[in-house]
Amino acid sequence: MEITLKKNDPKFSFTAFNEDSEIKLCATPALEEGNTGFRPMQLMLVSLAGCMSIDVLSILYKQKQLVEDYEVKVSASRTDEIPAIFKEIEIHLHIVGDIPAEKIQRAISLSEEKYCSVHKIMGQSAKITTKFTQSHV
Repeated sequence: MEITLKKNDPKFSFTAFNEDSEIKLCATPALEEGNTGFRPMQLMLVSLAGCMSIDVLSILYKQKQLVEDYEVKVSASRTDEIPAIFKEIEIHLHIVGDIPAEKIQRAISLSEEKYCSVHKIMGQSAKITTKFTQSHV
């Protein structure tokens, strides 16, 4: 696995590249106004949501469950000291489909406990809670 990070103008604007995609990164507005992109700590939350989503959806698809729509919101609080690491993270999945709730909960539990490496890493320093809501088609 390899990525490249290249500085753009102004001072704290970057583009990260992998073999086929790119993403914009920037510093907090306190360091430089007008930058656009994700800040590094936001990307950690994106990674957590993405990792868990791949697991949850993969498990549900393997169980032949039809997921009509899917969305994840992640909110987090950070410590006051430097480095300001995450102290609490809440993940809220919203799944649309006629899927038994116990299948959704089992997929989430498997992701948290067994499959999601990002969850394992971040869970060492932050309290992570996950909940889901469901809408039926």
